[in-house]
Amino acid sequence: MDMSSKSDQQLQNLVDNHRSAGKLDAPLAVAAIEEQARRNTTFNFKAGIEFLLQAARDRRAVNYRQLAEAGNVLKASDTWHQHMARKIPLSQIVDYAHTHDMPAITALVETTQGVTDSILAGFQKGLNDTGIRLPVGISIREYYFAERQRTFDWATDK
Repeated sequence: MDMSSKSDQQLQNLVDNHRSAGKLDAPLAVAAIEEQARRNTTFNFKAGIEFLLQAARDRRAVNYRQLAEAGNVLKASDTWHQHMARKIPLSQIVDYAHTHDMPAITALVETTQGVTDSILAGFQKGLNDTGIRLPVGISIREYYFAERQRTFDWATDK
C-alpha cells in the first residue's frame, strides 16, 4: 500500500489500530511508522536515530538537548527551553526501534540531571504504547538500565 497518499491522521489511525491489536510488527504498521518518520519536519528522524545508534556504539547516554541538536530541533547556539523536549518524537523512536528489531534505544536518553522519575514515566509510556511489557518482578528503573545495557551490547554487534 502506498503510504505517501495517506493523510497524517490516516497514518496515525493505521498505527493505533495495529497497536490496539498487538500487531505493530505487521508490514502495514511498519510502513505507516516509516512514513510518519519521513514526514516529520520538526525533527530530523534519520539523523536522530543515527545519533542514538552512535551513542550506543560509544556506550554513552545522551540528554534531550544533544538529541534535539542531532535532530535539528535547535542549533548548538540556541537557548534550550524545556518545551523543546516535546519536539523530540520519543514514542515514534520507540515504535521505529521496535519494528526494526532494535532494543528500546530511548533508554539512552536522560535529562542533564540524570535518570529522573519523569524520564522513567516517559520510558514506561513509550513501552506501553508500543506493546512492550515489563517482565514480572522488575521495576521500570531496573528495566530502563537493563535496556540501556542491551542497547550498548546490540550496537557493538552492528
